[in-house]
Amino acid sequence: MKKTIAVAALSVLLTAVVCFGQSEPSDVDYKLLATTKTSTMQKELSEAAAQGYRVLVGAPTSGSEMALFLAREGTVDAPYQYKLLATKRTSTMQKELNEVADAGFRLIPSTMIAKAQVLGGVEIVMILERPPKVTAQYEYKLLATTLTSTLQKEVTEAKEAGFAIVGMVSRGEHMVIMERESPLLP
Repeated sequence: MKKTIAVAALSVLLTAVVCFGQSEPSDVDYKLLATTKTSTMQKELSEAAAQGYRVLVGAPTSGSEMALFLAREGTVDAPYQYKLLATKRTSTMQKELNEVADAGFRLIPSTMIAKAQVLGGVEIVMILERPPKVTAQYEYKLLATTLTSTLQKEVTEAKEAGFAIVGMVSRGEHMVIMERESPLLP
């Protein structure tokens, strides 16, 4: 357990260095958000983003709790915005992904979480971010199956249509998220 926590902490630190340049760790403020309720996470995430924090990584913790690490470097004039999507239904996630993508949000692959729910079942949680000035827009394709042979075929077809894999999460079925850049809407 301690080894897992140490590996996770190192991963977060390395991600921060990549995301925020070659800053010294003392130049970066970290913030941990952890909750069992997705509505609470969206509220706390919006509050932290208004203070200049950006999402680094997310993961399930124990039971039905999820956690996000955020980081902030210096002062921020125009903060990023975040949308948390959570559902048990893959068709709902596909629809919601593209709705928020149309508004200029882009998936943060390191936040794809399969989270146990308090009353049973597994919920898929994803976070998308929107920069202060949107310069690119994306379209998403969600592929979900329990058959790996089917998944290979579907990924190949989506790749031929211009999509690239950006993340994968499993909850009994494998869910692959693919994205492609789309024309910027006015």
